Amino acid sequence: MLSKKIEEVGNPIIYIFLSLAVSSICYGMKEDFRGLTIFIGVFFFICIFYYCGIKFSSMMIIFFLVGLYINNSYYNIGNKINGEVRIVKISSYKTIGSYEGKNIILKNAIENLEIGEKYNITGEIEKVQDMSSGIVGEVKVLHMSKNNGDFTAKLYEIRKNIYYRLEKNLGRRKAGLISSIAFGYCDYLDPEDQDDMKNWGIIHSISVSGLHVVIVYGLVRKLMGRKLGLLATVFYVIFTGYNYPSIRAFVMLSSIEGAHILKRNNNSISALCLSAIILIIYKPYSIFEVSFDLSYLATLGIIILNKKFNNLMYKIPKKLRESLSLTLSAQVFTLPYLMLIFKDFSMNFIVGNLMLVPFVDMMVVLGNVLCVVYAWPALFDFISYLNLNLIKIFDLTLNTIDKFSLPMFYGNEYVVFLYLFLLISIYFINKGYKKFIYLPFIAVFIIAVQLYSPIPNIKYYDEGAILVNYRGERILISNKNQIDLERLSKAALATSYYRKRKSINIDNICNIKPQGDNYLLDTHNEKYLLKMTSNKNESKDYGIINFKDGPTKRIFILDGKIIRAFQ
Repeated sequence: MLSKKIEEVGNPIIYIFLSLAVSSICYGMKEDFRGLTIFIGVFFFICIFYYCGIKFSSMMIIFFLVGLYINNSYYNIGNKINGEVRIVKISSYKTIGSYEGKNIILKNAIENLEIGEKYNITGEIEKVQDMSSGIVGEVKVLHMSKNNGDFTAKLYEIRKNIYYRLEKNLGRRKAGLISSIAFGYCDYLDPEDQDDMKNWGIIHSISVSGLHVVIVYGLVRKLMGRKLGLLATVFYVIFTGYNYPSIRAFVMLSSIEGAHILKRNNNSISALCLSAIILIIYKPYSIFEVSFDLSYLATLGIIILNKKFNNLMYKIPKKLRESLSLTLSAQVFTLPYLMLIFKDFSMNFIVGNLMLVPFVDMMVVLGNVLCVVYAWPALFDFISYLNLNLIKIFDLTLNTIDKFSLPMFYGNEYVVFLYLFLLISIYFINKGYKKFIYLPFIAVFIIAVQLYSPIPNIKYYDEGAILVNYRGERILISNKNQIDLERLSKAALATSYYRKRKSINIDNICNIKPQGDNYLLDTHNEKYLLKMTSNKNESKDYGIINFKDGPTKRIFILDGKIIRAFQ
């Protein structure tokens, strides 16, 4: 096995993707989790060495080093900027631009900037890096002037104008719904529509997904053929903001359809890995972004499990069976990720996908027809009328099924831990290892010990709260008014929760009390400031545990001493 030849390794593109992905993960974690980074890298190559042999492992080391080089090149930036910056995102608290393919924050940019437009900017760069969003620095803008719009900017302008014309025909709410579903223009989406889609498990519909790209390509291919169909789909990907799901779907389509054109063999897993490789090379930080991870996890589930679910439900009518199998297979791998990131999950996703997604698909088609007839006002108004009636049917269906809506299911890392152990158990049992039936029971025991927590510990939540856990008592506290403490308490399995409580005493082991926006922890041996904000004003009288910006997310208190954890 260790001397396996390179040509004997099945689907080498999978290992190339894994090498690049692991290199990006290691690069992103190296500052805060150096020990864990070394473990991940060493463990990965031990597995590659064992299963694929020495020669192939040597090739994967090269790809790993290439991945490190790509990451280092991306995050390497000078102290000054003098060039073109395209505006990528504008929010109430920051403006993000793209400079030479790198994301930067514009600290003091002028008002009335347009997303998609290019600006000539002169400024000074402070190297503030955020691996999760690919930010390489913050720019203090000294001079800024708008460029003449290029092709991409004109596409963004058309998208915005389509919305304004739709708003005139249909009203703000309906125009925002069509624009967000059809071509990912979510700036004017009604919050109530967003909540409804989240509740019914179709939140992916309001951003352009792989399904949108497939629908558009399918229609264009019938009219123009494979080659011109792929070319036209490129414009759609750019028009919709070239997000991860659309790029992933387009690369997969190009790979599979290109194989047909060139009469070559191809498979879905290889196409999926090829698209991921391209994205990691283009945006090495993408492996840390939620949209990237959800898109690939959902697609992987569909590739691996869709046919199996279809076969299991063979007694169900074909159309219903195909829709159900697609929905369930897409959720298998995304469910634990959603639990970890968002701490809740809609139990209505099956009904939502069966009853509402068909209307969403029609909105994608009719919404994009608006782009085609944009130059003909009479046709544009007619298609707007069709969209209006489609939304009326959509709203009627939504109001009908809303009577049977189930509440959101709140989860946490313990639910994810049990779920993953169940998946592992099922996999090995199907492989003939019957003893793995006990694995979920081991997981339940571990979870029970952690929930009871014989050692006092304090866990930080990114929303701005901490959970104090000791001997079955789980107290959630926060100084912030803007967070939904009741919702977070359900996800954290808290026995009680308080906002701005004066102090908490843990069985004479330690005491926690507010200090401004932060908390002061007194272990009777030493005092620590638990930082909940990014405020740089720190007291020199206490030790600092930076929950907000540091790697520490949980601490244990043992014999008056603090043990830090990174979860």
